[in-house]
Amino acid sequence: MNPPSDTELLCALYAEVSQHLELAESAAALFALLGNAVPLVGMAILRWEPATARLEPVAAAGEAAVHRAALPTPHADELLRWARTAAPRRWLSRGEARLPRLLCAEGAVGPIVALPLLHPELEGVLLLFGAGTEALARAPLLAAPFRAALENDRRVHELRRLREAAEGDRAALLSRLHRQDVSGAIVGATGGLADVMRRVAQVAPTDAPVLILGETGSGKEVVARALHEQSRRAAGPFLRVNCGAIPAELVDSELFGHEKGAFTGAVAQRKGWFERADGGTLFLDEVGELPPAAQVRLLRVLQDGTVQRVGGQGTLAVSVRLVAATHRDMASMVRDGSFRQDLWYRVSVFPVALPSLRERPGDIAALAHHFAAQSGERLYGRPLRLGPGDEARLAAWSWPGNVRELASVIERAAILGGGQGLDVATALGGTREEGMAGSAGAKTGSGGDERTLLEAAVRASRGRIEGPFGAAAALGVNPHTLRARLRRVGVEWSGFRPSRS
Repeated sequence: MNPPSDTELLCALYAEVSQHLELAESAAALFALLGNAVPLVGMAILRWEPATARLEPVAAAGEAAVHRAALPTPHADELLRWARTAAPRRWLSRGEARLPRLLCAEGAVGPIVALPLLHPELEGVLLLFGAGTEALARAPLLAAPFRAALENDRRVHELRRLREAAEGDRAALLSRLHRQDVSGAIVGATGGLADVMRRVAQVAPTDAPVLILGETGSGKEVVARALHEQSRRAAGPFLRVNCGAIPAELVDSELFGHEKGAFTGAVAQRKGWFERADGGTLFLDEVGELPPAAQVRLLRVLQDGTVQRVGGQGTLAVSVRLVAATHRDMASMVRDGSFRQDLWYRVSVFPVALPSLRERPGDIAALAHHFAAQSGERLYGRPLRLGPGDEARLAAWSWPGNVRELASVIERAAILGGGQGLDVATALGGTREEGMAGSAGAKTGSGGDERTLLEAAVRASRGRIEGPFGAAAALGVNPHTLRARLRRVGVEWSGFRPSRS
């Protein structure tokens, strides 16, 4: 059987390298392949380790594996000097046209040919033991495939190191939270949220789009995560995007990605949220805030399962489970044309209505105990407990900000208590106007004291909602909560902004 040609040998070597990521496996396979073309008794791959300032053997085959303890060679000092001078990293920058230098020496297992394996990220040496004239002639062919094998091994170990570091960070965070995993039970799942969790269990095994309806702060993201964790995509990513927080001119880029140079500032290619969520779940919070143009592209993704980056020519297939959420009246938005009817039908295949906290008063105490334990652990290293009368005080509140407001009140109470307990009475006093306004709104609909209070706050802030001088900060509520309440009582905050002459 005739030995393979140079081209045939090179193709065969690359084919073997592509099948093995671990360097030890690659070395054994490559040595077996070389047996028919380049007579050798052994070979070894050495890698320059900056930490030890030495060439360290990382893989060997044949006689070299048997004599591995004697590697790199009896001429170690000479080989080290040669690797740092005759084959420096800067040699690579001069191009591949020049054949790599070879170093020949005599070792314990016969003639040795040393070949540099150079890469911008590493330096290495391939040693061929017992190499004759034919091996010396064909040795330069081996540089590229063996360098690829060494680079594959480096990348595998780097990914393994990053994964171990990420797992260590995750374990440390879970330990600080006193939890075993990132899921955890939902407070109220057997109480006020029992119907919601039954619907979640019904739809989770499917890939049908889900629309979660509920007031701001009622826990829509918690329900979305529970849906993801019970689905067959649980091993995939769960990504949350607040559509209301994305500037209108950047929505397409954020959701669908963009190509380099697609617009001013696009200095590199960027994957959109749909590409990042491929194989998992994408949670679009406040989906009602999407501008019309983005609604059209979102409809296309749901229909075809493909996305097109801004500035791109082709389409990319994605497999994403969509869960959307909103606190707005989507039916009225469809009627007035601010939300596309065809998109509404797509995102609301399976709607889940999430009750507000005032509609499930039986969960207030359980949630308060849960947040008290969390706040105590986070702030003082030990859980805190509600005091006498605290449950009654909390139950009497209307909670216009829902679960998010309750969590804020409990954390404020923990801070006011100085680690000795919870000062719930003072914490509630800090939001008395908000609680009273919420009570009035719950009783009188969109009129009465709540509208008066909200109008006064917006007028005083000159139509500004967010920021340190906004109405939300003055009332001590979340900006999204305030906007929801303003819409409910029919107050248009933009009308209080000073006109520009």
